[in-house]
Amino acid sequence: MKAKFKLLAAAAAVAGAFGVPAVHAEGVEFHGYLRTGTGTTSEGGNQQCFKLGGPADVKYRLGNECDTYGEAALKVPFGKSDGAWANYNLMLALQEGTESDFSDVKDGSFNIANRQNFFQAGGFFPAGALEDASIWVGKRYYNRHDVHINDYYYWNNSGQGFGLDDVKLGGFGKFAFSFHQNGGNSQAANAIAPKRYAARLYDIEVNPGGKLEGEIVFLKGDTAGPDATGKGTMLMLEHTQSMLGGFNKLAFIWGDKLGGVPWAPTYNGGAKTDETPGDQFRIVDQLYVDLKGTNWSGMATFVYAKLECCSFGGVWGSNPGKREWVSLGVRPQYNFNDNFSLAVEAGYDQVSRPNEPDAKLAKLTVAPQVALSRGFWARPVFRAFATYAKWNSAAGDVGTNGVFGTKTNGMNYGVQVEAWW
Repeated sequence: MKAKFKLLAAAAAVAGAFGVPAVHAEGVEFHGYLRTGTGTTSEGGNQQCFKLGGPADVKYRLGNECDTYGEAALKVPFGKSDGAWANYNLMLALQEGTESDFSDVKDGSFNIANRQNFFQAGGFFPAGALEDASIWVGKRYYNRHDVHINDYYYWNNSGQGFGLDDVKLGGFGKFAFSFHQNGGNSQAANAIAPKRYAARLYDIEVNPGGKLEGEIVFLKGDTAGPDATGKGTMLMLEHTQSMLGGFNKLAFIWGDKLGGVPWAPTYNGGAKTDETPGDQFRIVDQLYVDLKGTNWSGMATFVYAKLECCSFGGVWGSNPGKREWVSLGVRPQYNFNDNFSLAVEAGYDQVSRPNEPDAKLAKLTVAPQVALSRGFWARPVFRAFATYAKWNSAAGDVGTNGVFGTKTNGMNYGVQVEAWW
């Protein structure tokens, strides 16, 4: 042990001799997220989750999350507080497979994944448009927009890349530019690397309490080999309005060709095939309220998506043509006191396919909760829940692994803890 400390001291001395900036240990930050629990179904066995899949590959999450998932994030600062600065950001995802006394990565019962690994820096530029600007290089979560109650990331421009953020536009808002390339530098020589070029305007004040944000992304496949590559475009516009102690966010997303995928992330593959989607658009609205002077808070959402696409089978349907996805959900919460609350969540999803019956799924969850403080976002929160789901035969197995057989309804019961810090 003494030898290890001597080696660390020597390394620190060498770093100092070569002018390497010191890490400010007092500024190190540790953040994270965790959800875990246990449950069963009305048929017995382990808890099952209800979702349609396909273009509606989301689920209303209260009492409807079957996994143990965590994220551990570390942020390490460098430099000086009154000059040039930098920080290193690392986030690892931790996911349990089989819930047993000993789970490891060797047999796949426990997985560790790299979610973020990047450096960010600023303080290099003179006063003016660039005085608050920062640069970054690496793999990071970038401009992610989601609806919390169904964990739907309707816009997500994350991945390996670099960028410039927070350029002032003279009172008109801010500007950012980013470049992303899937797979970083680990692609095989002839593999197709999807590349994305994105420009974003944000913090644009358009009305009292209201701001506008927009991002446009150009996608292009690139390869050293003979395979055909594709291209596409995606556009996101979002208006955020402060209201009712919370906010309303209304977003419009459009894409064509490689940008015509029915889900939100912009990191689509770069291959050009006969099944490349056509145009698609989505409208996503979410409302969060915290009614001051009452014990009520909650969130509601509406999603409408339309996609010109291919024949994939399953909940997509087997005929080419337009698909439509409609989603409605609400989660009101009532606090009886600072620590005890009751949350109720109702959600409905429907996918319409050409010349085939609509796939439908509805669920309702009742969850008594305890937390350290009151409010919709109070975490950690400990829950007990009962979830009832009903679907039609066109929806198929709705992700239940055949537990409910030929039935088109079922229930889950269980407990869960969710936390972020």
